[in-house]
Amino acid sequence: MLLRFKDHRDAGLAPLAGFGFAREAVAIPLCVGEFAIALRHYPIVFAIDDNASPIALVAIKRDHNLFIERDGSWRAGSYIPAYVRRYPFIGTETPDKAGQLLSIDRASGRFVGSSADQHNAERLFDEAGGPTATAQSAMTFCQAYYDDSTNTVAFGQALVAAKALTPYHVDFRLPDGSRHQVNGFLAVDEKAFRALPAETVTDWNARGWLDLVTLHLASLQSFKGLLDLNAQRANERKALA
Repeated sequence: MLLRFKDHRDAGLAPLAGFGFAREAVAIPLCVGEFAIALRHYPIVFAIDDNASPIALVAIKRDHNLFIERDGSWRAGSYIPAYVRRYPFIGTETPDKAGQLLSIDRASGRFVGSSADQHNAERLFDEAGGPTATAQSAMTFCQAYYDDSTNTVAFGQALVAAKALTPYHVDFRLPDGSRHQVNGFLAVDEKAFRALPAETVTDWNARGWLDLVTLHLASLQSFKGLLDLNAQRANERKALA
């Protein structure tokens, strides 16, 4: 929903109560600017779509984000993707594509549609109809996210065009003996990557994309961390049973 003063003069943003809205996420979108820090915590793979959108795996089972604590907080010490931190705000492109307008997910528990002051919420518009510091900060964040997303789309499309991706598939056994699979994603095919034409390598190097491929491949080692965290969560559940 696009935020407009005439419609939302009394709207506000309630304090952050946690990241419970992401509790059932299996994978979360990433921008290329996040690769360097995200790889320490998550395998970075690519969605099966036209843009090969990068995503961070946060679960090994459906509807079970391993990084959300029981109280809704994000696991301490783990990087929180910008896609999650941006919520409930969304940048909406202007019709002429010259800028961004601020939108919000009205279904979010943080959105207060009226009487913001009565809900201990931070107002989004001042009395003159301009953005408050809260709204301006959100706009700045969404613009930075949009800029990074533009680079991310270009990178993903280049991977698709170069036929440098292959299905990502992992078979694993949990401590209880059950076998599981993670699939439905893509990863860089190292053989295809090493065989890229010289002109493509030169272009990707200039754009910083060779570094991104290296960071992606290194991040796949983080899958073991997901298995370890899953085992930790299982032990926590047993202790509380």
